[in-house]
Amino acid sequence: MKGGKPVSLIVFFLFFHYVLYSTPADTTSIIDNIYNYDFAKASERLSKLNAQDPLISEALNLEIKWWMSLERGNQNQFADFLNTLNRFEEANNNKFSEILFSTYRMRYYAISKKQYLIPFMFLKIQKQISRVDVVQLKSSSSDSYELFILYKSFLALLQNSILSDRFLPDPFHKQKLIEDIKGIVAHGSSPNRTIATYFLMKYYLDVEKDKPKAFNYLSTLHKQYPNNLIFTQLLTN
Repeated sequence: MKGGKPVSLIVFFLFFHYVLYSTPADTTSIIDNIYNYDFAKASERLSKLNAQDPLISEALNLEIKWWMSLERGNQNQFADFLNTLNRFEEANNNKFSEILFSTYRMRYYAISKKQYLIPFMFLKIQKQISRVDVVQLKSSSSDSYELFILYKSFLALLQNSILSDRFLPDPFHKQKLIEDIKGIVAHGSSPNRTIATYFLMKYYLDVEKDKPKAFNYLSTLHKQYPNNLIFTQLLTN
């Protein structure tokens, strides 16, 4: 399916970062370790993390397993990741956990031979995300509301670019969505600026196929996470 991979990654980051950055738990250092490929340090800090919500620990655990799988690059590279995901799914009794685990399934499907399953899971997650109480979110946390608006704008941008362009192009709407995301890159909170930068990089690289624009944002990410092999490979390809 055209656009399946970027869409699935975007939906994943919507929930993953919403969970992590909308809670009081200090997860920034663990995220930095993961993205810098220091998995041992990330695992050590995770073991000491006093997260009141087990969903935080599960999300971080899966994120560590995911990036470690990407680093391995062999035939059974995702075995540990899938075993962990299966274990969490079997013990799941929380609807938010269900969304989280589904997004990880989508991420895995995007780079495996099961891309055909992505549209079904995407529709399911999109319906659940639509039930977010925006009014309550806005009153409880300005950063979380900003993050929600960021992802909502980006999903609309993808829909406009991947689907609407085939039937009814709307370049003005597309440009407005891009400017909204750029506004967060320029003026948003620190975590949200990073996420917005990543999304613009993925948009220009995977959707628009505009490497010069994508590399402007990729360079920023590489400076922030110099040991991330994915960012390094993208810059050198």
